[in-house]
Amino acid sequence: MKLCRCPICHSDIHLDQLLEDDAGRELLGLIAQCQAEVARPLVAYIGLFRPEKSALSNSRAVKLIKEVFELFPSSLLLAHALSETVRAVQDKRRHNQNRAALTNHNYLKQVYDTNAPKFVSVTTQATTENTAQTAQQAQAQQQQTDRMNRILVVEQLHQFGQPIKHLKAYPEWLAWKNKQSKIMK
Repeated sequence: MKLCRCPICHSDIHLDQLLEDDAGRELLGLIAQCQAEVARPLVAYIGLFRPEKSALSNSRAVKLIKEVFELFPSSLLLAHALSETVRAVQDKRRHNQNRAALTNHNYLKQVYDTNAPKFVSVTTQATTENTAQTAQQAQAQQQQTDRMNRILVVEQLHQFGQPIKHLKAYPEWLAWKNKQSKIMK
């Protein structure tokens, strides 16, 4: 059954061919189980492992996705770290600084760890019984969460090429972006 045409190479994509291969079937299942905000950057990230002159096998893609989920929980932080990693590696490739395929997840780990303090994990705090927060701390945390949500919305719009200078959160985003570029250097 012809599913659709590839938007890049315009060849036909057949669903039955994807499902015939065990690794292809498993790959589709893993991606389908991902949260929507994680799936797209994850696929782009896995593409960074593709050798320059050949395709990435389905079994290798499955292995890479499983490794990512063993290292990190599926979250907005992971989606952001994947997006930032893809953006940084693609920028380096565009400027011919390093065209080699990725071989491990070390760069993603670094980006994840760098961005982790910016994301407040509500689930971890909710499950911790011995957490005694004052009202001021909770309010400060909520303000930080709201700030990061505003910044991430502007970041997503920026990545999609939408105009952002008119947004109220633009100055916050710009300051955050400048800080990010200093950290990455």
